[in-house]
Parts: sequence; C-alpha cells; structure tokens
Amino acid sequence: MSRWRDAVLRRARVLVVLCVAGLALPWLARLLADVEGRLPWLLDLGAHWQWLYAAGLLLCGALAALRQPRWLLALPLAALPWWSAAPRAPASSDASPTLAIAIANVQHGNPLVQPLLDWLATTRPDLVVVLEASNALAPVLAALPDYPYRRIEAADDAFGIALLARAPLATVELRRDPLGIVRIEARFEHQGRCIDLIAWHPMPPLSPAFRQERDRLLRTLAEDAHGRPRIVAGDLNATPWSSAFAGLDMRGLRRASGLAPTWPVAGRGVVGIPIDQVLVSDHWTVHASERGPDLGSDHYPLRVELVLDAATPAAACAP
Repeated sequence: MSRWRDAVLRRARVLVVLCVAGLALPWLARLLADVEGRLPWLLDLGAHWQWLYAAGLLLCGALAALRQPRWLLALPLAALPWWSAAPRAPASSDASPTLAIAIANVQHGNPLVQPLLDWLATTRPDLVVVLEASNALAPVLAALPDYPYRRIEAADDAFGIALLARAPLATVELRRDPLGIVRIEARFEHQGRCIDLIAWHPMPPLSPAFRQERDRLLRTLAEDAHGRPRIVAGDLNATPWSSAFAGLDMRGLRRASGLAPTWPVAGRGVVGIPIDQVLVSDHWTVHASERGPDLGSDHYPLRVELVLDAATPAAACAP
C-alpha cells in the first residue's frame, strides 16, 4: 500500500508541473501568434483548456501536499485563467437602454427545435445569431413572428448561418472567406447610431493553415472597429486564451462574453471551453452576460446585454 501511495504522489507532482505549464500556454501562444508552423498551432490548441489545467492543479496539488506541504504553494496558480484571458469590455453602470444579443450553435442535424424557440421566447433578445443552421431549420426560423427581419443562409453542413432581428436591418451582406465559409455582415440603427454586426463561424483550427486564417480574419475585423460601433458574434472556434485574441483589444475589439464553457455540453461543460463569443468595439459596455440552458446541441447558447456609450456620435446607416 505504501509503494502504491508513493507512486500516486509522484505522479501527482508531475501532473502539477504539467498543469502549471498548461496554465502558462496562453502567453506563449500569443507570443508566437504571428509565427507559422505546427508548433504555434499545437501551443494554441493546448492553450484553450485552462479550466482543465486549473482543476488538475487543485486536485494534484492537494494530493502532492499530503507528503510535502510545500506543494500547497502552487495552488494559487489555479487563478491564472482569469489573468491570462483576453481583456473584457468594461461593465456598464447604466442598465438602460440595452441591446440584447443571443448566440446559439444549434448543432447541424440536431432534431430538437422547441428548446431553442422556448429560450428565445423567454429571453427575448433583440438580435439572434444561429450557427449550424440547416435547411430543415430554415423554415422554422423564417416563421418566427418576433423576428421579421432576417438573413438565413442555411446549409447541409456545419456552416449554415442565420441572423434574426426585431428591428429593421439597413444592409445585409454575405461574405466568404478564402475557405468558402459564409459570414453575415449587417448594419442597423440603434439609438440613432449606425451599428456594424458580423455573425461568423470560422473553420475549426484543425490545421496550422486554418488557425492562421481564423486569426487573420479576426484581426481584420478588429482593425475595422475603430470607426462606427461594431459587434462580432458567433462560434469563433477560439477561446479568450487563444492566439486569435493576441492584441485584439489594441486593434479595437474586446470580449463582452464571459469565461463559462460553452462547448461541449457533455458533462455539463465541466471540462469544456468558451468558444462562443460576443466581441465589441470600445463604444460598448456590458450590462449582463449569461450562458443559456442546454438546447439539445453540443453547445450552450449565450445572451449578452450591451449598453452604447452616450458619447457615440449619431449617424444614420447609409443605404
């Protein structure tokens, strides 16, 4: 029994070191954000799992401390995910009026529709971004009476996308990235100001090239955010610890969503990662952000309430 216990404690110490290394990955991944190749790609993939590293550190650190109490000194490092995450937009001190945005990756092929409809009826967002919208789901979305303004680009793969709005959309355009994936770029008026909204679901970073394309386009969207107020919403296939967020706040976008895992739903997201995001320009503050219920998808939905800075100049959307 003593030999078995010694073996467990030795492994626990090794795992503590590995978990601490994992918690340091966001800084390393961002340092190499502009470097091509497999190593930066692998580091970025590893950087996403900060909650898993934090949980592993707490568990294994407590075990290692049974033999050597000094291992308790490593436990505060479990707080690093809050420090290494990309900066968040400031909280709002003014609760009214707000703009509510919902994101729901419904999972292509998911036959459950009613949970999504019930959630929208309960939370009543002003704008809804639906990812993985299938051709079977499209007629259901088009029939929603509360959202008469919409653009639905359904597909029989994982890259169908839809934007639903309660108020008129001044312009709506479809754009395709070099990989052929569609995103929706819309403009609408809110409190007399013209707002840019981009709904997007990039290719998962399954290869170094896919990672680079995701990061490049996200930075381009951020650099364009220095003019009118901008919102980027969707399943970005990137967490706030990813190389995709390297310098993003300096380019013009900050996250409005939190750090709660949104994928996968399995295990109630305990070992999940937050890849569904709402990003905003400096014109916005965050009144509320919450993860929604299980809708039968492999993703949890999000709902974010934003407040527009009253100092933002009034501007109508040009046709």
